Amino acid sequence: MKYEPDEIKKNVNIAIDILFKNDSFLLEKDVNERSISHKLAEYLQIMFPEWHVDCEYNRREWDIKRINGIEECSEKRTTDRIFPDIIVHHRSVNDNLLVIEIKPDKKDEPCDIRKLELLTQKEGEYGYDWGLYMQFMKNEKPFLTWFNGGKVYERTN
Repeated sequence: MKYEPDEIKKNVNIAIDILFKNDSFLLEKDVNERSISHKLAEYLQIMFPEWHVDCEYNRREWDIKRINGIEECSEKRTTDRIFPDIIVHHRSVNDNLLVIEIKPDKKDEPCDIRKLELLTQKEGEYGYDWGLYMQFMKNEKPFLTWFNGGKVYERTN
């Protein structure tokens, strides 16, 4: 099943609301983004029941997930392998709905932003319909940057 952009945004916002209701402790205590990603992925699975929702998924069908040139976005990166925080997809086929990168603070991560641009390019290897960069600031609603077609589509707060 494909979703209209407004349906995807609505489902993501419902999952975020559930995260705040059930797991605000994680946001208050500045836990690692993997903990936040895991809980959010559980709620996203409820909202997208016919899709697989995975954290740190490092496969493209049967191969290791890579983006050529991504290692150049930072001196800290030494490989083109990628591990998106959360993806909504169908496993083992190239059917990718949403890729999410999460940051539990206000710092921008240029490699995550570049990753979302590349993963959402229609002519790219992965062709995710949508990308989402989420910046959580403790107990405030996250700042959301949506990507589509390899570009920023919308920023919301």
